[in-house]
Amino acid sequence: MRLCTAFALLVLTCPALAESDLAFEGASGFGAYAKGGKGGKVIEVTRLDDDLKDPQPGSFRHALLEKGPRTVKFKVAGTIVLQDAVMVREPFLTIDGQDAPGMGVCIRGGSLEFKDTHDIIVRCIRVRLGDENTLRKVRAQKLKRPKGSGALDCIELKNCQNAIFDHVSASWSCDELFSVVHCQNVTVQWCLLAEPLSNPELHPYGDNHAFCFNSSADTLSVHHCLFARYVMRGPQFEANDMRQGDDYAVQMEAVNNVMFDYERSGSRYTTGIEDHKEEGTSKGYAFQFINNLYIGNPERPAIEAVMKHEVHDGVRAHISDRSLVKFSDTKGREKSIPDAEKQIQSEPVFPSKCPPATSPEKALAEVLENAGCSHTRDAVDLRVLATVRERKFQPVLHSQAEVGGWPDLGK
Repeated sequence: MRLCTAFALLVLTCPALAESDLAFEGASGFGAYAKGGKGGKVIEVTRLDDDLKDPQPGSFRHALLEKGPRTVKFKVAGTIVLQDAVMVREPFLTIDGQDAPGMGVCIRGGSLEFKDTHDIIVRCIRVRLGDENTLRKVRAQKLKRPKGSGALDCIELKNCQNAIFDHVSASWSCDELFSVVHCQNVTVQWCLLAEPLSNPELHPYGDNHAFCFNSSADTLSVHHCLFARYVMRGPQFEANDMRQGDDYAVQMEAVNNVMFDYERSGSRYTTGIEDHKEEGTSKGYAFQFINNLYIGNPERPAIEAVMKHEVHDGVRAHISDRSLVKFSDTKGREKSIPDAEKQIQSEPVFPSKCPPATSPEKALAEVLENAGCSHTRDAVDLRVLATVRERKFQPVLHSQAEVGGWPDLGK
């Protein structure tokens, strides 16, 4: 098992994070104190099959749907083929693939969805959705594309609190690789997020929807992740989805990430409110992008400030390198207005919860060494990492079949 020595260094440089109630050593960001399944039972996954109607003991779905604090461990290596998404509502869950045998596990064919729950820890697994189940359902209903966007992400969180995703590899989504909506205290760290799929038949709208990460109404930290081979949203922070009764301020940060090979833009934030505008007008939205590295077409914006929904005076954004920002109108054309310019602050707009930021160049070395499923890197992650090192730019994927699909993870 490859040890992530960067964790120890980061903890040493940020002593406050060494407290005993951290989710685990090296946890940081808003979700650092998620409890997960601590103190509960350990459930072992001993089989790779899936049964939607009657999940069997020993299966991944059965373990996730159990009640009470629980830690899910893996006694089997290989690809767990889900028949459809798994919806997790029961709190206090740890999914830990660190000591799985062989090359570890990959979740295939179904989204991991967390809704109305809390205290979630997910570490050292792969979630590669793929197009097979989505295409099967679309064609069985004789449709041209899905009616809704459910079960199209690799990982989705909605109305959740206290969650951390660490050393997860996610790829081949039919919508977003990650979606985090209306959540408090979430961290996504040391993850490898690559190759969302662009086939129009996979998504209810948009003919090139190869998007990485969408986030709204959250307190969220995304740090030391690799985003690779996508159209946009690496990540996208939105001033959306706040409700009048919400008593917290939105604070979202992207720190020391690497964004590689994006078609439209590396990262984005919205300057105004689209959804629940009346409820959200009185709210504050703070976004910051600190020492991330953007490797892409220099004619494409690294960070796109989207003015499609006008400009809300409650939005504040800090970008460590102001020159990376470009403003766009409703049609994606570059344009700026003074009110949007005034949203950008020279200093951080809230105290970062991440480890102290290093230079973008140092972050690149650390991300290439440590990001993704750290149990061991499979052929997919190794191929993606090679494209970053070689600066090999490619069109976004239509299907995972174009790159050989799921590798054999052994036994």
